[in-house]
Amino acid sequence: MRKQNAFWQFSAILCALAILALPSAGLAQAINGNIVGTVFDATGAAIPNATVELSNLSTGTNTLTSSGSTGEFRFNNVAVGKYNLTASAGGFSKLTLTDLQVELNRTLTANVKLNLGNVSSEVTVVDASTAIDTTTAQVQNTFTTAQALELPQSSNGGNGVLNLSLLGAGVSSGGGVGSGTGPSIGGQRPTNNSFNIEGVDNNRRDVTGPNGYVSNEATQEFSLLQNQYSPEFGHSSGGIFNTVIKSGTNQIHGSLYEYLQNRKLNAVDVSQSRQGLTSNPRFDQNRLGGTVGGPIVRNKLFYFGNFEYQALGQASVPSAGVFAPTAEGYSLLDRMSGISQTNYDILKKYLAPAPAASDNTVVNGRNIPIGILPINAPNFQNAYNLVSSSDYNISDKDQLRVRYVYNKTDTIDNTAALPVFFALQPSRSHLATLAEYHTFAPNLTNEFRAAYSRFFQIVPVGDYEFPGLDVFPNLQINQDLNVQIGPNPNGPQSTVINTYQLVNNVSWNKSRHSMKFGYDGRKIIAPQVFVQRARGDYQYKNLEQYLLDQAPSDAGERSAGSFPFAGDLLSHYAFVNDEFRLRPNLTLNLGLRYEFVDVPFGSKLQRLNSASSVPGLISFNEPKAQKNNWAPRIGIAYSPGNAGKTSIRAGFGMAYDQIYQNLGILSLPPQFSTTLNVTGNETNFLKGGGLPNTISSNPSAAEARVLTSSFVPDQQRPYSLSWNIGVQHVFHNDYTAEVRYLGTRGVHLPVQVRLNRTTNVTPTQSLPTYLTAPSQAQLDALPLTLQALQALSTNSFASAGFANNITGFMPWGNSSYHGLAAQLTRRFSNGLYFLGAYTWSHNIDDSTAAIFSTFLTPRRPQDFGNLRNDRSSSALDRRQRFTFTSSYDVPWFKNSGWSVKNLLDNWLVNGTYTYESPEYATVQSGVDSNLNGDTAGDRAIVNPAGADGMGSDVTALTNSRGATVAYLAMNPNARYIKAGPGAYANGGRNTLPLRPINNVDFSVQKRFTYTERMKFEVGAQLYNAFNHAQFVPGFPSTVGPRTRTDTRNQLIPGNSIFNQSEAVFSSNPRVVQIFAR
Repeated sequence: MRKQNAFWQFSAILCALAILALPSAGLAQAINGNIVGTVFDATGAAIPNATVELSNLSTGTNTLTSSGSTGEFRFNNVAVGKYNLTASAGGFSKLTLTDLQVELNRTLTANVKLNLGNVSSEVTVVDASTAIDTTTAQVQNTFTTAQALELPQSSNGGNGVLNLSLLGAGVSSGGGVGSGTGPSIGGQRPTNNSFNIEGVDNNRRDVTGPNGYVSNEATQEFSLLQNQYSPEFGHSSGGIFNTVIKSGTNQIHGSLYEYLQNRKLNAVDVSQSRQGLTSNPRFDQNRLGGTVGGPIVRNKLFYFGNFEYQALGQASVPSAGVFAPTAEGYSLLDRMSGISQTNYDILKKYLAPAPAASDNTVVNGRNIPIGILPINAPNFQNAYNLVSSSDYNISDKDQLRVRYVYNKTDTIDNTAALPVFFALQPSRSHLATLAEYHTFAPNLTNEFRAAYSRFFQIVPVGDYEFPGLDVFPNLQINQDLNVQIGPNPNGPQSTVINTYQLVNNVSWNKSRHSMKFGYDGRKIIAPQVFVQRARGDYQYKNLEQYLLDQAPSDAGERSAGSFPFAGDLLSHYAFVNDEFRLRPNLTLNLGLRYEFVDVPFGSKLQRLNSASSVPGLISFNEPKAQKNNWAPRIGIAYSPGNAGKTSIRAGFGMAYDQIYQNLGILSLPPQFSTTLNVTGNETNFLKGGGLPNTISSNPSAAEARVLTSSFVPDQQRPYSLSWNIGVQHVFHNDYTAEVRYLGTRGVHLPVQVRLNRTTNVTPTQSLPTYLTAPSQAQLDALPLTLQALQALSTNSFASAGFANNITGFMPWGNSSYHGLAAQLTRRFSNGLYFLGAYTWSHNIDDSTAAIFSTFLTPRRPQDFGNLRNDRSSSALDRRQRFTFTSSYDVPWFKNSGWSVKNLLDNWLVNGTYTYESPEYATVQSGVDSNLNGDTAGDRAIVNPAGADGMGSDVTALTNSRGATVAYLAMNPNARYIKAGPGAYANGGRNTLPLRPINNVDFSVQKRFTYTERMKFEVGAQLYNAFNHAQFVPGFPSTVGPRTRTDTRNQLIPGNSIFNQSEAVFSSNPRVVQIFAR
């Protein structure tokens, strides 16, 4: 108790120090930038006490400071935008640097050289060349207002400007991992990314990803911080995505715009052709809105607003083919005896007959013709988005900024495979922030921010009935029909997340030190309802197994009980940083960040199951939060000479990540919820009620152990270690080249395991798999049978009274990343901008997705007791990635008359080429090969002499007594062979390459100018412009997660579509969007 009191006393003192704004630091880099520099004379000597003035070209505000004893000056909390910087000193001519671009989260260097002269009469005006950061080791990419409007990625899909994060070096696409928004940054999981709007928290705490959306039309600037950044930034260990909203200026400005997509403009997806469609189904999307901004009081008070409406009407078409019996097939089943009439009636009621046969499946010894079922279901989405901002320059010492973002979306939830189960899904989000900046002195400034955000969403499941069951289950018929029958498998659920945030940062410049301290406190109130497999999740091997009402063999689970999960918690973050200028061109960055994130209240309820604890085996106590999470950040930046054109950087950092609440919500104690599993091969499974939804509210210790199905360990937050070294150089004023090496290591990554399950199948205790048929004598001599292996217990906790699988998200995962990144940028000058980025990297891990978001890389290891055996190239490993983005304002007829200029000039062409090496997937057997009660992670047998990419099924071989003792490969020339039950799978994780990204996005727009301030723009954006078929599991040029839980048949050797991405994934056909502004 004394330790706890001491901790809270320490936290209270820490908060008080920050809020009272003692000489601590914390530049408002989260929503602004900084300018630093040195004033020199012609000989390179420093000029102290020079007057330096910074003028905002949009709002007219001016800020003054003086150079120090070594000529250094610094402007903190500088709003994003363009500035002029003027320096003057007695005996020297005045000099003005024009068009300095202050970027979000960046400290730019603007050194000034003054010549001897008369300060009052001589003024030298210099166009500022590209300015880089020469004082920190921070790695980032920043995109301006123009790029947010003009580059086609920023208006592709619902992620807006977040898609621009794919254009730089050091990133890779999320592919088919299916969880987390954004690319993998420096090898980190996409779930490790953090999202901010105006420097405040915009993260969903349940599944990660952004809470609110800001249109590209309302974006002032977007930045991505990558792995190495100031200790001011934290919360997560991946990328820091920060969006700044537009502000008003001294001129009234506004726009009206519309973006339009229509099926008649787009190419046909191969996934639709697979279903017999020869033209595109319905797809009509309109995004229209307007912006307005200007002064309320010139130079003092400004406003900006954006409202847009998005309407989407489309047809839902699954990418992987869904099969159904044909009319003839149903006719044969109508007359078949021995099948469950109830199960058959449900099948026939919801699964329409296929129009033509393309295959057969066997039911009771009869061949039943089946074919692809065309699915073309109506689907819609209506969204209303509002963004507003207000800026008040109270005085030269005080500024006030207010922001509000609101999103309202109503959509059809089409997660279910069959349209009859689609349902309306509403979601709402709010974000409001208030920021106040105060200057105590030129070297002491304070920033205060208060914010509130709210997210709300419901996933309904309708009122469908299945005779004899209490609720309509989730039925999956895998290997022949590849169909899911029932509502959204993740429903029902509801999510409400309220986040309250207070931030106070103060910056203090003293001599050669730029000190920063800050505090960030957050209160989360998050009532959620989500019980995984609440309706029962029954996965059948084939149609026959379902119609005979046998117990499902591929998977059978149900979580009984439904209790709201309280995700309420407190978080405290604090940091200190010192930018110590050892020399005018050499800066040492020393920083330290502290983080405390409490355990959600709902996870603490594990203490109710303490009676189930077994000393020395497992303890179900209240999980304890970590209280000693310190993260150091060290960096050094050196700029040879005093021109500020080159920066050599190196750094080391540590960053903690969040344990997102979807992991805890699945781990309630048996007093509220328990997971039941199908055991045995009983018949009349659904007729007998399937798995019951029953729990005991007050079980005895023995009963609680029987019902226990989850475990929450003491908090062990994931963290990353990162180290980098690089050089950045500006040449010919407009070009910036950068090369850097980055290494990262992920520690304590969450892994889903079943703590009490072991395997008895080992290399020395398993059934052999033959490539050529053995003799009967050889089979009779084999000592081990499948029945003998199945009789061995795999429940290591059984003697203590535990009967269910005990699932925990354990902090056992690790990752390792090494990458070489090169980037060449030309700032927009003389009508041309480009950004070329190349990354060579290797990402290794033993776990990637912690939840069921993909089949491609299983969420659970093959052997729960040997995670090391799963260490391999990551599902996020992309060895090569190259992007080249350009924007070209065609220079024709610039000096012609109005008519010629508007007809033949003012063309803007933008494009991005992307190549990325393929994602690797895991070849799986689809059965419980190692007999540990789990089919999720069982891999295949590798035949080194087999043909690469070829797979084979097996047939069981029996001894003279009829017992299965071995298997025979049906194709001995295959590289991958299915591991039957009891066979040892020697194949590794993620060994099957899928398909690479090879994509071109392109846009062209025409501008008509009426007056200096009025113009009309019209253009077209082409995604996958050349319609190059790309059968990739993710998206070629957007950052949203793409789940891959529809099928894994392409990963099972012997299946007719094994290793055929073309039979499963979308071809990502050309999509055309036209717009007017």
